[in-house]
Parts: sequence; structure tokens; C-alpha cells
Amino acid sequence: MGPKQPRNDLMVLLRTVWDEIMLPVVNVLQQSLKLKSHSRIWLCPTAAFTSIPLHAAHPFRTNADRSKEPCLEDLYICSYTPTLSALVRSRQMMKKRVAPSFVTIGQGKPGAGKGKALLAVDSELELVGKLVPATANRNTISGDAATRAGALEALQQNTWVHLACHGKQDPKQPYNSHFVMRDEHLTLLDIMEKDIPHAEFAFLSACHTAVGDEETPDEVIHLAAGLQFSGFKSVVGTLWQVDDAVAKHVVQAFYKNMFEDLEGGGVMDCTKAAWALNRATHAVKTEVPLEQRMVFVHIAYPEQREYWGLPYCRTGFKFLPWCQLLAPIIVQNEQLSSIW
Repeated sequence: MGPKQPRNDLMVLLRTVWDEIMLPVVNVLQQSLKLKSHSRIWLCPTAAFTSIPLHAAHPFRTNADRSKEPCLEDLYICSYTPTLSALVRSRQMMKKRVAPSFVTIGQGKPGAGKGKALLAVDSELELVGKLVPATANRNTISGDAATRAGALEALQQNTWVHLACHGKQDPKQPYNSHFVMRDEHLTLLDIMEKDIPHAEFAFLSACHTAVGDEETPDEVIHLAAGLQFSGFKSVVGTLWQVDDAVAKHVVQAFYKNMFEDLEGGGVMDCTKAAWALNRATHAVKTEVPLEQRMVFVHIAYPEQREYWGLPYCRTGFKFLPWCQLLAPIIVQNEQLSSIW
């Protein structure tokens, strides 16, 4: 499934994902767990299911009263998590808050032979910079300054990062997956080898940043996961090619929702990212085609407060090769520790 799928075929595929995979899960969430609408859920796909955009499951059907049947993202706010054990570890991952700093990194004119020019990068960086609260320390790295070393230093020194450039997934050597900078590639291995002590949020406005290894999809090795393993608590990535001319509509709507309550003061909160992305993709339906809305996904470890006192649910998928069955694992609160 990808961006070149004809629109009607794409709708048929998403309807199949809804009917065969997500509807049974939603029935359990609603009927057995009594999970309220618009609650957070975490999806943990494995094996072949890592290549399916579960978050975009949609019935594309109309009820008898001419109302439309809700899709998954109408019902719940979806995030992905690399592994179920990551949900357990997240309880010990609380970081001491530091003063927020936001850096935008853009490379629209990579070196010779490294990809075509991305004409909308500079305007995207300018757009994001205007939406970031004045309370945050804001920096921009672009053009000749957006080198491998410059980008690595920016990742280490800032808490929030927006990165707009070419992204390339290497299916055979996933640690060589990279962002295209002015001089050298910024690889996944480069990032994972660095200490990033105060990382909170990253928005990867680049192609193929949340696509895993075709040979070992269970390992969940891709650029977005690499940033998360390096310390970023919340990451927005992409499943396939991003059209930078229309992606800016999603980016603008995302940050408007992310920072809407901060004009009079307040704290930048990366745990709002899943909600902000959900609202953004709803807001741009008339401006952005389906395949460019569903390309953006949120990947995160839950905050500790998301385990206690709130009706959140984690939904994972385990593939059982001995019987070729997909078994949904529904996990809520303390049940997680006993299952994993």
C-alpha cells in the first residue's frame, strides 16, 4: 500500500483494514473495555502488519440516515509504539524538564547527486518558526549550514526539532537509513550513537521516516524509531513519499493545534502531539488528498501520567505463525505488566 495506489483501490484497501483488522479491536474497546471516544490508543504491529497504515482504517460507508460511519481516527487518537516492552520502560523514562528550545533544520538543496531540490523547504521552516511560541528559544539551520555535523549538533542541543529534507530508508541496511544534508548523509547510526539528553519532540517532514526493514519488520528499525530510541519521547514520521507542496498544510494545522493554548503563556507539551496530528488531518481534508493525510504517523512512549487515573488503552498485535492468526492483545493499566 502506498501513495501511487489509485484512489478507489486505496479506499477498498482501507475498508479491508477496517473490516478485517481494526473493527474487531474497536468492538472490544467499546463493548468490553468501555473505552470512551477520543481516548488515546497505542498500536504495536508486528511482522507484515508493520507495513499497513492501521491508523487510517476506514469503512467508507454511509448509514441509513445518510450519516457517515466513523473511521478509526474519528473514534480514537492513535499512536504507534515500537514494542510492547517500550510501554513498560516508559514508566522509568520521565525526564527533568528544561527550558524549551526549538530548532528547525531544512535542506532543500542537497549536494550534487543527492536528490532533487525541495522548493518548499524554506517556506516551511519560516511557517513553523512563526508558529513556535515566543517563550521558546528558536533557531533555524538551513542551506550551507545544514550539514551532517550541524544537524547532529542541533539535535543534541535542542528539546524540539522540526526537520524538512529528503529522507531515505535503506531496506537492506536499516542503520544506513538517512536524512540528506548539504555535505554528507545524516544516518540513523549517527543519531543513535549520540547522547541527546533533553530530547522531547521531533517532526520529520521527510520521506520514508517511519518505514521499517522489509526483511525483519519486527525489529522496527527506521528513522523515527531511531530518534525515539535516542531519547525523543514523541516523534511524527512518514510512511512514504511526502509532497512538500501540500505537506505544509498538515504542518501548519499540526503546530496551530499543538500551540493553540500558549499565546498567553504555558508550557510546550509534547504529549499533545498525537491529538494535534489527529486534529490536523481532519482540518485539511479539503486541501490535502487522502494518501498525503494518512502518510503522517505519530510514534511515542506514553508519559507516566498516561498510565494512571486516565482511561487510556494500549492495543498491540502479535502475529502467531504456527496458526497464521492475528491475535489482538488489548492492554489497559496494570494488565500490561502481567502480559509482557
